[in-house]
Amino acid sequence: MKIVENLFPELCNIYAESYNPEYLARCSDEIDLRRTNHKDVPAFVTEDVAMVYLGCSPERKQEQIIELLRPYRSRIEELIEKGTVFLVTGNAVEIFGREIRDGDRVIPGLGLFDCYAVRYMDRDRHNSQYVGSFTTEDGRELTLLGHKSQFSFSYGDFSRESFVDIEIGIGMNPEIRQEGLRRNHFFGTYSLGPYLIMNPLFTKYLLRLMGLEDRLCFEKEIIEAYEYRRDELRRTLG
Repeated sequence: MKIVENLFPELCNIYAESYNPEYLARCSDEIDLRRTNHKDVPAFVTEDVAMVYLGCSPERKQEQIIELLRPYRSRIEELIEKGTVFLVTGNAVEIFGREIRDGDRVIPGLGLFDCYAVRYMDRDRHNSQYVGSFTTEDGRELTLLGHKSQFSFSYGDFSRESFVDIEIGIGMNPEIRQEGLRRNHFFGTYSLGPYLIMNPLFTKYLLRLMGLEDRLCFEKEIIEAYEYRRDELRRTLG
């Protein structure tokens, strides 16, 4: 059995993000899905997990989540370096940077990536969609789709550790075309909601990384929906 850990679903499920690991578990009988409450010690601390998932939270909860994870920073870094799969969505990507700047406040992050986030709570929320590409280790290029709704952007040098090369839409901030964070098998994106359902080819890739058969639940239908959405976004936004 492969352990897939969903961290703090009671705090990090604004846009139904918890269905990302739930969908994975429905794709394979070999997945042991763990839902870790914020009062519990995460499974990844003492067990050999195949994947860790963390979703979007309200801005006021980000600081709490950083402090919940800070005691395990070295363990998280160890897992990233050895190739454990991490999927981090929405504003959870900011937790792994150096800091979050909110007006005069500076909230120290975990510092695992050399970037920082700035909140613009006095502005309208940014909403957009993206189409981009991701290249796997064996040179295959996957088209990825995402939806953003956020008050903050991230800044730094994303030239070496970005996840998605943007074709349509914006990157980590409106001035760049690199979106998300990537190191080994750590994948972070500002995209919200059921990312794995929106991106079935990437989901198949994650299953293979975990040593599982890359068969999807409702595979035909979900790939058809992905292809339709991809083509419509290119047609209407390109």
